[in-house]
Amino acid sequence: MRLSNRGRPRRNPDHTHAPTTPLVEFHDVSLTQARTRLLDHLDLTIHPGEHLALVGLSTTATTALTHLLTGQSTPTHGRLTTHTNPHLLTTHPHPTLAHTITGHSTPDPGDPHLAHTLAHTGLDPAHLHTPLTALPAHLTPRIHQARDTYAQRTNTRLLLLTDPPPHTPCPTPTPHTGLLLLTRQPTQARTADRILLLYKGRVTETGTHHQLLVRGGAYARLYALTGTHRTNGNVLG
Repeated sequence: MRLSNRGRPRRNPDHTHAPTTPLVEFHDVSLTQARTRLLDHLDLTIHPGEHLALVGLSTTATTALTHLLTGQSTPTHGRLTTHTNPHLLTTHPHPTLAHTITGHSTPDPGDPHLAHTLAHTGLDPAHLHTPLTALPAHLTPRIHQARDTYAQRTNTRLLLLTDPPPHTPCPTPTPHTGLLLLTRQPTQARTADRILLLYKGRVTETGTHHQLLVRGGAYARLYALTGTHRTNGNVLG
């Protein structure tokens, strides 16, 4: 029995009245390399505005799935349909405004899409190399708008984050972008709208962080081993 789209994410009421084109669709996707099954009959749809996390993939499977999403390989079985270009995010210990808008480790100051985004959102180009922590708080809504605008301009609306360092905050999806997090640590998936736990490439549990803890299954046990909230053997979210 395959588990995939149960435990649907919490959707914003503003988005429920009109269906949106998914960013990516996995249809019964399996992936085998060197006689090892890395993905086993994965069914998954990611919509704009969603934050999804796949927990439990091996390093090899994470790399293979990244290559699959970026068009460097094809499934062994099933079909993968993408409606945007996935963008592999690079983390930075002290992100600047340019890092945050583009998701690149070394943003190009001559990027015409970046220049358009700054003009469209009214952000000052002089702040491009300013760390986010040094920017005024009132600019936060415009920075979110800039991330959304840049992703639409470059057609990179699916943000892909793989095994980020501990305590790295995940970017918040915007109305037109989605975030797919690939991690072995459930502590990094707590804010996801939907979490899929995989074992040997097969989805074994799916739901929100709270739902999975309440069920007390493999995800809850893994979180108890790696999380920071433990009380007399009981896992707290």
